[in-house]
Amino acid sequence: MPETPVNGDYLLRDLPGSGKRIDILCRDAAACFGWAPVSWPKSCIELVGILSDTSTLTFRYPGTWIPKGETEWAQIIMDSLTGRPPIFVHVSKTGLEQVVRKLMSISGSQVWLLDRGGIPLADVMDAMGPAQNSFMLGDHRGIDEKTRQLANECGVCSVSLGNTSYLSSHCVAAVISEFERMGL
Repeated sequence: MPETPVNGDYLLRDLPGSGKRIDILCRDAAACFGWAPVSWPKSCIELVGILSDTSTLTFRYPGTWIPKGETEWAQIIMDSLTGRPPIFVHVSKTGLEQVVRKLMSISGSQVWLLDRGGIPLADVMDAMGPAQNSFMLGDHRGIDEKTRQLANECGVCSVSLGNTSYLSSHCVAAVISEFERMGL
């Protein structure tokens, strides 16, 4: 989310405009913890949102109360950015490169760039195994050149859900669904 405000200064009634597309992150969180997982344990899923390459929000399973809809998630993000994060959100002053390099340094961890031009996801699922797998998604404009360059420098492989362009929340749901099918 390269242009999203990191101070929580956006209007809940205008998330795409005033929040510079913070609505995308809200829908991704809803997909991760609300409607996407059917059999995959939600406690094994984590969503990391990088805002303006200076702030990172790490979401974990909220537990029994899962926020509903974009506005509830937007309020949680706003609270987190203004110093009042709930227990299931961690805020740090890190950017994309630090996050990717940290994920890559974890033994057995794999980072994948979700991109239409990549290797079909189904072709690499066997190589993923039960290790920690992290997927990088673009915003509403896709993957920017800086992210592509970082992925290349770090040896991140590009994988694809096919030639169709999907909302990021549907990409999240599709990836979770693939892991559910594998039964890992």
